Amino acid sequence: MNVKKLHTALLEELFGPIFLRILQQDHTLRIVHLMDKERISRTLGIVRFRNTEHPLIAAAHGRITAGELLGKTLVDGGIPYTKDLMFQCGVCLPEWVKRDFKTDQNHSVANYSQISIRNGAPGQSFLYAEIFEIIPPEIIHLIPKPPLTHLTPEEDRAELLGFAGITVALKDTE
Repeated sequence: MNVKKLHTALLEELFGPIFLRILQQDHTLRIVHLMDKERISRTLGIVRFRNTEHPLIAAAHGRITAGELLGKTLVDGGIPYTKDLMFQCGVCLPEWVKRDFKTDQNHSVANYSQISIRNGAPGQSFLYAEIFEIIPPEIIHLIPKPPLTHLTPEEDRAELLGFAGITVALKDTE
């Protein structure tokens, strides 16, 4: 499912201006909160970057790792990309995420997406980022749902969740 609207743009429609709070970041991994003006986290993002030295993405990647929003940086830079929403899985929320989401619920969902950069030649692209967007339980119904849901991520994808202490839930979250 190719996502046409930025996740941040959807959040801004719902909650007003959204800003980034970086929790952890290096050249290949980024964990962030997308926060509203009330300082409530509206999404916890876990990103693994790939192919960051490619000439089409290197400068934008530098701005992203300097603290800019990923999607907005790609759009503002005119970088041709696709964001494919692949699947959704249930997750268990650790206490620190529950606090930042301002929720008392123990479970939510994570949407897994891949961002690919188009090389210019028809049909040619390369993977730039893998993203898990953990959605607060109270707004699950407001976020687009991928065609595949309630999957257990493959081990390497589940490991990406583990960087933020998030585990896959063994129960249905709906």
